[in-house]
Parts: sequence; structure tokens; C-alpha cells
Amino acid sequence: MIVEMIPLAMAAVLVVAMLLEIRTGRIPNWLTLMPFALFAVLLILAEDRTPLYWQIGLAAGVLVFGLVMFAIGGSGAGAVKLMTGTALFVPLSKAGYAAIIFFLVFFVSSFVFVQLRKAVGSEDSSWYLMANAVLPLSFSIGMAGLAGMFLL
Repeated sequence: MIVEMIPLAMAAVLVVAMLLEIRTGRIPNWLTLMPFALFAVLLILAEDRTPLYWQIGLAAGVLVFGLVMFAIGGSGAGAVKLMTGTALFVPLSKAGYAAIIFFLVFFVSSFVFVQLRKAVGSEDSSWYLMANAVLPLSFSIGMAGLAGMFLL
């Protein structure tokens, strides 16, 4: 029963991360570490661990990609940790589709966020997204993760 609830808990982590980054511009460390704690529980309680080992390999590849993005200034450390933790929950068979959704959502949401900021944003806004020229990467990560876990 607990094993079936872990993906729902991960979905909650992704939604909270998206909202927090849009509101504050940051993803807290305690939140980015939650996927790893949830995966550790899953690893302990799962009857068949073989697919989980493949997901660890996928997460390692995502970590390398994220570190390269961080090194060139393309993402923050919180986004790298969240992306790696999310990869632990996307089955290997759906990873390619999740990556396509990530890039698709990134490009579409970038346009939407910029237009939204132009239309109603101000430097006085308490929402970080509306007050600063930033793109919350957690939105793309979250949407791709949710799609990879539940839709694809």
C-alpha cells in the first residue's frame, strides 16, 4: 500500500516545487531532497527492484546533464537536484517521451511567462516570476515528471 502512494507523494513534491519557485524564485533544499528520500523508501519496500536500478542509471545520466547545465549557467542547483530526483520516478521506457515533454513545456512556458510578465508583471509584485526576468525551470521539470509518471 505504501509503495503505491509514493508516486502520489512525488507528484505533491513536484507541484509544491513549481509553486514555490514561481512565488519565491527558489526551490528549498529540503524539497529537492524529498524525491531521494521517497525513492529510498520505495527501494526498501518494493518487491521487484530491477526496474528501480534502471531508473537509478537514468537519474545518473540526468545528473550529468544537469551539472553541465549548471556549469554553463543554464539552471540552478535546486533545479538540478529536482530534475535528478524526478528522473528516479520516471520509468526508463517513458524517459524519452518525458524529455520531449520537458523541452516542449520549457519553450512554450518560456513564451507564456514572458508574455504574462509583460502584460501584468511589475517590480513591486510579491511573486518572483512577475517581478524578475526569470524562467522557473521547475515548471518544465514538474510537468515532464507528472506526464512521465502518470500520463505516458
